[in-house]
Amino acid sequence: MADKNYSFNNLLNQNEEDSYYTYVSKNGIRKTENYYDTLAKSNTERILSSTDYGAKADYLASSGLNASGYEDYVKSQNQSRYNASLYSAEHEKKLSEYKNQHGYQDYLSDYEKLQTSISESVIKSIASKRNFSYTDALNEAVRAGVSKDLAYYTASAAVKKAKENTVKEAIGFAKLNNLSAKDAKSYALSLGLDERYSNMVYKELSTLSDAEKSFYAKMTADEYYEYVKSLIE
Repeated sequence: MADKNYSFNNLLNQNEEDSYYTYVSKNGIRKTENYYDTLAKSNTERILSSTDYGAKADYLASSGLNASGYEDYVKSQNQSRYNASLYSAEHEKKLSEYKNQHGYQDYLSDYEKLQTSISESVIKSIASKRNFSYTDALNEAVRAGVSKDLAYYTASAAVKKAKENTVKEAIGFAKLNNLSAKDAKSYALSLGLDERYSNMVYKELSTLSDAEKSFYAKMTADEYYEYVKSLIE
């Protein structure tokens, strides 16, 4: 039982939507990493430029030239490049955040649409069977990929729909075979309907007029099939 519960909970977790953090790690632009990577490269370039300046300053000094003007120039250029890198990194960080947020909103929208589609498909599938087990319906919903919150709603809706379809089927059969309200209820119970839904069949049959009973009693098997089919669809 523990293994089954683990598997069920595992599937539920897999069906859940990704968090923003998970989405970004899978599909987005990892802005923070890019940002610090850019800063690191900028610092490296600044250090290398300073080292390069030192070598050239030594060369100028050994040649008897004044390197102070060159020093100011190099420092100015280094700082300008570094400031430009900082600005570019901040800009890219904000742009990446914008793209990630909009991408995540699109992802959520697509996720919700897919969840709705799967839920509707599962409800239709379960409702077409004469299975009124909530647990079976819930398991089928989860296996199909329905998320936790929607899975419980899907299971409830599917079982309700399955019972309603069976009520219509039982009413059609009872009318075709001219059953009394009491016999119609017994037939409904034999199909697995509970007391509440079987009483719906009883109530429907108990309100039929003699003319209606005669009409349904004269239906052929093919007419009955089409009639029941129209009720369920």
